[in-house]
Amino acid sequence: MRDEVLDAMRAASKHHVIMPSLQKAAGDVIAKHTHAESGLVVSGCAAAILVGTAAILTGKDPAKMMQLPQLDGMKNEVIAERFPRQTNDEGMEYTHYGYAHAVKTTGITFVEVGDGKVAATEEFEAAFTEKTAMVYWGTGEFGGNLTVEQVVEIADRHDVPVLVDNSNNLPPKRHLHRYIDAGAALVTFSGGKGLRGPQGSGILAGRADLIEAAGMQSTPTQGIGRVTKVSKEEVIGLITALEMFAEEDEEALISDQRQHADRLFNQIEGAVTAHVTLMDPDHAGRLYPTVLVDVPADSGKTAEDVLDELEAGKPSIAAMSGFDPQTIRLDVRLCEEWEIDEVSRRLKEILR
Repeated sequence: MRDEVLDAMRAASKHHVIMPSLQKAAGDVIAKHTHAESGLVVSGCAAAILVGTAAILTGKDPAKMMQLPQLDGMKNEVIAERFPRQTNDEGMEYTHYGYAHAVKTTGITFVEVGDGKVAATEEFEAAFTEKTAMVYWGTGEFGGNLTVEQVVEIADRHDVPVLVDNSNNLPPKRHLHRYIDAGAALVTFSGGKGLRGPQGSGILAGRADLIEAAGMQSTPTQGIGRVTKVSKEEVIGLITALEMFAEEDEEALISDQRQHADRLFNQIEGAVTAHVTLMDPDHAGRLYPTVLVDVPADSGKTAEDVLDELEAGKPSIAAMSGFDPQTIRLDVRLCEEWEIDEVSRRLKEILR
């Protein structure tokens, strides 16, 4: 978080507020930057997905709100792209819903389309029935081959709202409003990540009636969204971060982050027994310069070995696994120069 965000949160802690009034004011700021009718601050992007789905299922009917997650008498199907399948230790295959588990929390049944990479327009169109309550669609690596614009166009023909999960696709700034502009009913954002607000915060933006319905079953009331509670400090911190992100010089920001990635790449490329690549944009097409280190198979180490050694060292360094058992990803966009130098030093020790 930026110092200004922390200062705003500290200042907020000194005052008493009426939370619905604060949320209304925050919603006005969210609306300005997302082109939505209104907005709500909740405890993360998954929380926004949960209360957004609930709002679409129940509308402003308090009886239906109290009925969740039992959906008797309500539409109960949500269309989504096919989720990946994984296998547990007993060899049983299961569906890995990932962040979409927040949608399932409301009691819905997913209707999956496509094969995880391609979702044919005809198959998507055929998935709509009288039970279809919503379409859940992602961005970035979850976007498949259908654009959000195409998804909204098809869903509109069936009078079905689309909720877009945009948790980790900022920057660029235009993604603040791209999906609302395309006609999505609701869009969700992480308050951390690219926005650099409180990590335990998130944004739900969209139609005013749905935002009101989401607020009716969220804190300070007792609905399925009670678990999405945020403090006044988090609301103020997130709104401060949102305003700063919207006003920031995007080209200067991206240039600075690329310089950080360049610093690491130039220090370790050719200095470690591994193939080093600078990927920009990253694997999901995001403006996130990322350094990839491919650990040689004949080194006797896997990527997991290298990650364990990085974390066990001094200082402890946490990095990400890559796309295969021999690759690690290093994201140093927000690291200080001395931190980048320490990452470089440790990698040279581990991969001499």
